[in-house]
Amino acid sequence: MCALVAPIAQRGYPPGLACPRFRTLEPNPLPLLTPKQRILLIEDDASGRELAAFNLRGAGYHVDEAVSGENGISLFSPEHDVVITDIRMPGLSGLEVLDRVKQTAPDVPVVVITAYGSVDVAVGAMRAGAYDFLEKPFQREQLLLTVARALENRALRAEVRTLRRSASGVERPIVACSDAMLRQLEIADRVAPTDATVLVTGETGTGKELLARRIHARSRRAEGPFVAVNCAAVPPDLIESELFGHEKGAFTGAHRARKGRFRQAQGGTIFLDEVGEMPHALQGKLLRALQERVVDVVGADTPQTVDVRVVAATNQNLEARVAEGS
Repeated sequence: MCALVAPIAQRGYPPGLACPRFRTLEPNPLPLLTPKQRILLIEDDASGRELAAFNLRGAGYHVDEAVSGENGISLFSPEHDVVITDIRMPGLSGLEVLDRVKQTAPDVPVVVITAYGSVDVAVGAMRAGAYDFLEKPFQREQLLLTVARALENRALRAEVRTLRRSASGVERPIVACSDAMLRQLEIADRVAPTDATVLVTGETGTGKELLARRIHARSRRAEGPFVAVNCAAVPPDLIESELFGHEKGAFTGAHRARKGRFRQAQGGTIFLDEVGEMPHALQGKLLRALQERVVDVVGADTPQTVDVRVVAATNQNLEARVAEGS
């Protein structure tokens, strides 16, 4: 059976099983710098918006037009390659648009448009994360050159991330031959850019850890640590200290402080393999870590904040175990 990425359950053949076709899935290649990218243009001035859209479409780009900041945010998708927004608009301002875009898709470059004499505002926007700015009135060549540079900068950043990912050795190539497994990989790739907690289910040997590594390597946390813990291999009386750490002298034999796996994974991903084997007494503390983003270190007076994404895996039917009360 293939590993399943929650919440969608699909079944298929295990990786490597002989079948009529197979392919190796490697990290996504560098995006081609062809003028077919999708641009979101947010401008409340109708004439300026129509002229800019005309020039962009003439260069071969797909352009989505928005008449306000609110309209632009409703149209925005991480699939957009560049966002161009006016700074001063009624309602949601360009700076607020910039902030929301960066929260949703920090890799999407944002170009701000500012009126003549408002360069200080544009510089402030760049400090807030904008890629560049255009000062009204701007020429067609200025617009197209700025967009091309933004696309090139994004492509170079993607290439750097891919190289760092390869150098880290976290992600491993996956050979998939069944439609079911290919669907699981597509689901993993869709969930990877988010910070959602993920549960991967499947029988032993179906590649659950490979999927977890893939999710981490294609996430915003790819440059952070990937920490794997086999919950079934840690003695029940030690797993709390293993996960959450302890202070020196917290218990007999605690001769030095230990950070614990959650804090070791700070800024990255912790992979809890065989999470179904976790003792009942510890499940409440794990829930607190998931909900509150804090861990209770053994022997410490105050909880410690953690910034960690959790990917868990099991070969058990957890819903059935819950129904049984186990």
